[in-house]
Amino acid sequence: MKKLSTLTAALFCVSYLLAQNFVSTTPEDKNVVLEEFTGIYCTFCPDGHLKAQQLHDANPGDVVLINIHTGSYANPNPGDPDFKTPFGSAIATQSNVGGYPAGTVNRHQFTMSQNGGTAMSRADWQAAGGQILTQPSCVNVAAEASLNISNRELIVDVEAYYTANSTSTTNKINVVLLQNNVEGPQTGGATYNPSAMLPNGNYNHQHMLRHMLTGQWGDDIPATTTGSLFQNTYTYTIPADLNGIAYDLFNLEVAVFVSEGQQEILNGNMANMTQITPPGINLIDLSATTNMTMPTSLCDNQITPEITVTNNSGISVDTFEVSYTLNTSTPVTQVVYSSLGPGVNTTISFPMVTIPSGENTISYSTGTIGGTSFIDNVPNNNLASSGSFNTISPTAFATTHTEGFEGFANETPAPNNALLLNPQGHRVFIIDPTYTQGAYNGGFAATPNSFRWQFAQMSGGDYADLVFAKLDFSNSIKNGLTYSYAHAQNNGFDNNRLQVLVSTDCGATWNLESELSGNALATTAPAGVTSNFYPTANAWASDTVDLSAYDGNAEVMVAFKGICAGGNNLYIDDISIKDGMISSSSESLINNINENIYPNPLSTTGTLQLNIEKSEYLEIAIFDVLGKKLQQIESGNYAKGIHNITFDATNLESGTYFVRYTSKEIMKNVKFVVAH
Repeated sequence: MKKLSTLTAALFCVSYLLAQNFVSTTPEDKNVVLEEFTGIYCTFCPDGHLKAQQLHDANPGDVVLINIHTGSYANPNPGDPDFKTPFGSAIATQSNVGGYPAGTVNRHQFTMSQNGGTAMSRADWQAAGGQILTQPSCVNVAAEASLNISNRELIVDVEAYYTANSTSTTNKINVVLLQNNVEGPQTGGATYNPSAMLPNGNYNHQHMLRHMLTGQWGDDIPATTTGSLFQNTYTYTIPADLNGIAYDLFNLEVAVFVSEGQQEILNGNMANMTQITPPGINLIDLSATTNMTMPTSLCDNQITPEITVTNNSGISVDTFEVSYTLNTSTPVTQVVYSSLGPGVNTTISFPMVTIPSGENTISYSTGTIGGTSFIDNVPNNNLASSGSFNTISPTAFATTHTEGFEGFANETPAPNNALLLNPQGHRVFIIDPTYTQGAYNGGFAATPNSFRWQFAQMSGGDYADLVFAKLDFSNSIKNGLTYSYAHAQNNGFDNNRLQVLVSTDCGATWNLESELSGNALATTAPAGVTSNFYPTANAWASDTVDLSAYDGNAEVMVAFKGICAGGNNLYIDDISIKDGMISSSSESLINNINENIYPNPLSTTGTLQLNIEKSEYLEIAIFDVLGKKLQQIESGNYAKGIHNITFDATNLESGTYFVRYTSKEIMKNVKFVVAH
């Protein structure tokens, strides 16, 4: 009986071993399973993607990458895609993620970790992966997957063979569905992983978690001792989409791994994927490019969309479709019925379209049509883009204009009848009290909204322009511009600039009409570099710009250019552009008062010297940098000629101050320094 039992057991083991089909029975070292926690608004996540891919490429066949979109950086804004899954949050939570991007290597607890968990910063993945790759594994795991293109059925055969005893009796098999070449936005993509950027400015996401066929934490493996073999088959019908993001059947991949419970991953692997094509179906490859004629000026808003399609296949294609999308509008589609031979391209034009004012992008695509015999199995080259370009109305929208930036949502790039030219893509936009716990940000704190250049987050030389559409001055005289502004330096030596520019040729050339810079631009004390400056009521000043040189011109465009040179934020508000503003009194104040303060710096007594060419009523007072009135000097009617006015600075502490000249219509500040 004993011999029979031994023989029966031996035959069972032989039969058991012969039953396995593709998993190796030879002891092997572990493979790396890197689960990366990422999000579309995470600036440094593209660098994580790059570092993970480098680890993968340096160890062919030994690294499994799983990109998990989760956390606040993955929560989409309106109009952006939602790449999250029902599984990602739990995986991230158990890893104790402390910052993004983060990742776990085999869910192992390394000394370099965030918050004492298994999550690590991207700089540690390579070292952690190197340790894992040298460790022997007690289990080998493999999978074979087949995907039927016609009925979308995915079948995954999984095998795990134990070459040694597992230290844990609770082992789990996990089957993970991933998708490559998923188009979408990605902050920091162009900077930290430019090779992943698509022609239309979107990002090409890889190894994206889409589904877990074995549920959140996997299925039990019954036997985990030496010689045990686990086999199972999983079937899943691929839905059309997840959260509105289409499943691309030709860009799916399957990963498998064995874990101790829901934590330590013992080994993992990628499945071999076979696509089953129905009889009569031809797999082809169409690609898209565009040579659309770009606008020649800001006012060139008539565009002819144009796409070029190339057939990269070995057979002719007689039916396909092309489309274009202007910004986020509904796609415009054409069906092409003419034959396109192997290696041949054709250009298809669409009817001319009027482009709205602002920053625009035209995205193009080509593809096959359902119900035909063609399926494009290389869809990641089906897209093309015009790239971004700016336009504005070629006709004047008014003769005068006022702008207070009210009624616009926070972070709106520009108000109506204006556009933002923001080549570095900085945070320059309309701001509301979202950032200030309800406190008003408008001019002199009288209104909620203003327009901001976030110089605190910009580099020296970076700039952005707020450009207003054409105004018609053909029947007006004495045109001028007034506006309010607020700015804080970081350290008192910054030289940020605010320029007022005018163009009469639709932005081809610009004339500099006004510039405030450095100390002359600052309206309050330096704010330092650790936080953003938000203006209070006393941190505002006003300025006037003479535009009378453009009287009689029917095509006047005004722009405000903010140029960063190391300082804190800059705000403008209360813009008014109209005729009759440069009256005789204000002309006198702006053009005919030549002011001088000496000595400067002064210690106890200062002298103002005014050279007035026309009589003028003036109020003259001293203000501090916070806008607080400290001392009235004089007020009254000043006759034509030179006036020397002495004032006492004994009670002023050492620092920077302004003499403010105010007439009935205009206010002007002149800076001076007290040094006792």
